[in-house]
Amino acid sequence: MKQTAFAAAAIIAWLCLAPTSHAATLDEVKEIVELYYYGEKPANISKAKTVNEIIAQLDEYSIYMTPTEYKEYLNQYASAGPSTQVASVNAPIMNKTNVQSHMMYGNIGYLKIKTFSAHLLEDVNTHWARLKSQGAEKLILDLRYNGGGYVESAEQLLGFFPKVKDAYKLKTRMGVESAKAIPAKNKFPADTYVLVNRFSASASEIVAVSVKDQEAAVVVGEGTKGKGSVQSLFELENGGALKLTTGHYTGPKGTPVQHKGVQPTIKMAPGTEMTGIHKRLITAKLAEKKYKAVAGPTDVPRQKVFNVQFTQPMNFGSEKSFDKMELIKFGSVSIPTTKKITNTKTMSIQPAKPMQLGAEYMLIVHPGVKSTGGRSVKQGTYTPFTVQKTQTK
Repeated sequence: MKQTAFAAAAIIAWLCLAPTSHAATLDEVKEIVELYYYGEKPANISKAKTVNEIIAQLDEYSIYMTPTEYKEYLNQYASAGPSTQVASVNAPIMNKTNVQSHMMYGNIGYLKIKTFSAHLLEDVNTHWARLKSQGAEKLILDLRYNGGGYVESAEQLLGFFPKVKDAYKLKTRMGVESAKAIPAKNKFPADTYVLVNRFSASASEIVAVSVKDQEAAVVVGEGTKGKGSVQSLFELENGGALKLTTGHYTGPKGTPVQHKGVQPTIKMAPGTEMTGIHKRLITAKLAEKKYKAVAGPTDVPRQKVFNVQFTQPMNFGSEKSFDKMELIKFGSVSIPTTKKITNTKTMSIQPAKPMQLGAEYMLIVHPGVKSTGGRSVKQGTYTPFTVQKTQTK
């Protein structure tokens, strides 16, 4: 058996692709399983008469591929080739929109990664540099629905976190070894938030458990999938391949992932993670600046008019240039509005376009508005509210 050197999360065994008998393939699979499989040892492997009988005794991620299936598998693989280390539920698929980003209100950047592709390092560098140039001071990193990908890409992503040094620990039949994060020059903020859900798996969980173990970021959402195993690809003499679980990874401090998942530091209901953490960050920032919280309405119309009343006659100035009131959408930015002076004590604000059904917004009134007597409002206010879920006729 010809085999490459053992690396962080995979063993690739290369064998001559010569014709072989069914019995020879069966014996070959038995030998590989006995030498490398990591998990509960199959009880009747020696009595198995077919490869499928062996596979049935292994975990759900260990599979046998016929020569035709293996060829299709390689065709679907990314350009890095079959020897690349992979920790994913499915083989990673390359696409041009794998990484997406935008700015949120409050100088908060948002960066979503769909899969740990072979080009993740370059993509993240590009997007994070762009967000910083737009003024991002904090970051929300979204790994929800991310089923994993290349282990090296996870190690590279962890290198963006200032407090991360170790990536993970890997337990195999050969023992336990530690993997280091690959340092990046373009660091994330110290207070980065990582979003996960029950569909975040494998390489995503490597990142989540690593930052949690090292207190390098705040994990937000729900418990992850719990796929803490890594698979190695063994090419067989018949031209097929055996993808076999050869190890389980843990966090740098030994926190298990397999069948347990990574539990978030801040729990949030599915679907509310991004808007929920954005709301939390904005509210905390306003409270720190001594803004006063004012209870907001629910189920407001999509084109609600908000009338803000002051206790004294005010010098509002021009309606178009008045910048002491704004509407923001959680998960997004300050939205376009129209303002109107109703009377000397009242200014109204209304969204320029209908607001999104069921979405959460906030009305912010900043300090600094002056009365006709020259006195300035010293305390700002903020009012969160929700838009009606269905359109009224």
